[in-house]
Amino acid sequence: MILADCGTSYTKILDLSDGKLSIVETRQVVKNENRTFDAATGHLGRLKSRLYKNELVCLAVGTLEITHDDNFCVVDIGGRDTKLVEFKNGKPLRLDWNMACGANTGFTLEIVGRYYDVDYSILKPVDEYIDVTCGVFGIERVFDAIISGVTEDIAIARFVHGVARNVHRVTDRKERFYLSGGLTENACFMNSILKYAEVVPLGRAVLLEGLKIAMQDQDVMKRFIMN
Repeated sequence: MILADCGTSYTKILDLSDGKLSIVETRQVVKNENRTFDAATGHLGRLKSRLYKNELVCLAVGTLEITHDDNFCVVDIGGRDTKLVEFKNGKPLRLDWNMACGANTGFTLEIVGRYYDVDYSILKPVDEYIDVTCGVFGIERVFDAIISGVTEDIAIARFVHGVARNVHRVTDRKERFYLSGGLTENACFMNSILKYAEVVPLGRAVLLEGLKIAMQDQDVMKRFIMN
């Protein structure tokens, strides 16, 4: 059985027969009209699967499965949206989804990284930041900083720091929370957000873990709410 988390930029694929996890660009999945999955979540999951599960449900259940924590806040940073789930005493307290702005999503960092050929694994974080109130305007401010004489590395690191501050704001400035998604592998981002809170990275397969359980228990979230 093949499961998939079909994100805007990347699709994470889990083969349950051998436990192999693979990550491919979503545009490759879209181009292959015959490519389907047994079950999926994510932005394009409905179009590519026989069984679809809501992303917030998968994020919540996946985090519970991985952490065994009854009291937590988890943020999943995707290419085009940011999802948040908060549990208290084993019950859902808050489920939120921000799709309105690119100021705290991974795609804006990917655009800047590709344009300037940046290796985020070695980019050093800085204390200064760009106040990224909008993804597009934030990128514009990176260009402005470079034109004014700031080096590319510093300007981009300020932008990364600004996005990290926004993600922390999404959590209502929690002192500790879990982080899911591709940005857990971005060293500059992680080092920037750690200035504000204790952040525990869970990697890129959290939604897949939740999907695996949600397939077996159709009313899994109801069970948490009722208990």
